[in-house]
Amino acid sequence: MKLNVERLPESLTRLEIAAEDAEYQKAFDRAYRKVAATIQVPGFRKGKAPRSMIERLYGREVFVEETNRDLMERLYRDAVEQAEVVPVGDPQVEITQAEPLTFAVTIPVFPAIDPGAYTEVRVEPEDATVEESAVDEVLEGLRKSQSPWVDPAEEGMTVGADLVLEQKTRTPREGDQITIDLDIVDNGEPFQQPVEDAVFVLGEDSLFDQLRERIQTLRVGESATLDIAFAEDDESVSEKVRGKTLTYTVALKGLKERDLLPLDDDFAKTVGESDTLAALKQEIRDDLHQGKTNETRTSVLNKIINKMAEGATVDPPAVMVDEEVEDEVKALRSRLMQQRMTLEEYLRVSDLSLEELKATMRPDAARRLRNSLLLREIAKREDIVVADDDVDAEVDAIVSGTEDPDKLREVYGGNYFRGLLRGDLFERRITDRLIAIATEGRGAVVNGWVAPEPEPEPEPEAGTTSSDVADGITPVGADAHALDDALTTGAMPGQPGGSAATATSADPDATVSVADVAAEPDVAQAAATGHEAESAAVAADAPADAVTPAEHETGATPPAANDEGADIGRGGVLADPDY
Repeated sequence: MKLNVERLPESLTRLEIAAEDAEYQKAFDRAYRKVAATIQVPGFRKGKAPRSMIERLYGREVFVEETNRDLMERLYRDAVEQAEVVPVGDPQVEITQAEPLTFAVTIPVFPAIDPGAYTEVRVEPEDATVEESAVDEVLEGLRKSQSPWVDPAEEGMTVGADLVLEQKTRTPREGDQITIDLDIVDNGEPFQQPVEDAVFVLGEDSLFDQLRERIQTLRVGESATLDIAFAEDDESVSEKVRGKTLTYTVALKGLKERDLLPLDDDFAKTVGESDTLAALKQEIRDDLHQGKTNETRTSVLNKIINKMAEGATVDPPAVMVDEEVEDEVKALRSRLMQQRMTLEEYLRVSDLSLEELKATMRPDAARRLRNSLLLREIAKREDIVVADDDVDAEVDAIVSGTEDPDKLREVYGGNYFRGLLRGDLFERRITDRLIAIATEGRGAVVNGWVAPEPEPEPEPEAGTTSSDVADGITPVGADAHALDDALTTGAMPGQPGGSAATATSADPDATVSVADVAAEPDVAQAAATGHEAESAAVAADAPADAVTPAEHETGATPPAANDEGADIGRGGVLADPDY
């Protein structure tokens, strides 16, 4: 076999393969015997007719075709092995000469990765100190979320219908809850379906400034009409309204104000497990500190990875990027399902086709793929491996001290959970190594949160059984991920952070805590006021986890998504690419 190897951009390789004359003749003879054995020529026993007669009756091409079919497969396998490439997609074949066989194959291959001078990358640790003002802000948000809405005090009397004196309500203020009807017209034609009984909180929900200011001049029962002009280049609004002047008719139907609860020990007892306001503030402070420590580590890790990527050469083939994009679409579909929304509905709301959606995903998907491949190569060079003994030790640590270690060990003995643990360990080691290299051993975070020492569990009282202590098994440490998925978070399971109290946390599955006080946006209301982009963002912000068949089989709690948003993370189509 004669072989010429040509490396092309995007990790494509062209193999030009030619059979040697002697090699081709042997293959032709084999093909003749195989084909001739099936041919019946009058006057001859089956398979015994002379070659010249068979060729005259059927043509030489029948033997050439069989020869090339057999020879091409063998030559291709030998060429791939000789060229030392790993195909990752289907080959494109071009036969340049039938006899003797010469053909060219273009195949996407696993990319050659040059990590560059990654050991010379340097970044500074970042401070995770939590300011007291952040604690106060969360506490105030919690206070607002718990305080009831009440009717505001009247402001004197007014003459109503039939000249009857009625109480006069005040006009809306920042922080008030309003109920409105809204109708939008474009040049006399309805722009969208009218909205009835839409509820907003002024200053907290999204309303166009002109509309909000006009509402604040109304009293309950009054209405107003105004025009709002949108510039052609205003990217803060939907493309549907750019360059248009729309007429808004708004009617104020209801007005409420918050009756703010006093911040005292009683308040602390009603919103959490704290007995005092001071204890509640400390709980919030710890939650914020955990989250900021986690986010700070993620931020530093992102900087490290991006700097290393700048000096690396990674050129994945298009087929690998295609697969990454398909994974992104599947993840988005799963998140939407959790919010009872289909991908098709989401595309309609976003005014996108599936191909347009994939096109928006592709740049970030390609970047994440390059970073993932780079980290794999660095891990190889740094001899970072996870052996079976390492996984066994991790299982031992998890089951140690539990009520039924044998049962829990059985859960973690399956391939599914062992794979999760292996990915978790691998992720910890590679990211810890990157941070150690880039910070010269100083670590990613200064003034980070440190978990308190666990208090010893009290001895069970006489007569207490193990079933009184725990009714089932909830696996711990199972929020590990295989490398490709684990690297999407940039934050290690078991590291500080991930609390729902974190004001900037992106974890959609976090358990609601005392500081998780943000009101859930209303998709229909946002769309009704021209905020289609915000509607799409709300629709996409849904949990992505789903129970796998393996989890059904074990009956165990599925591992939690750790979606704090690292630069190599799978952030979804509406995520900030720089988060």
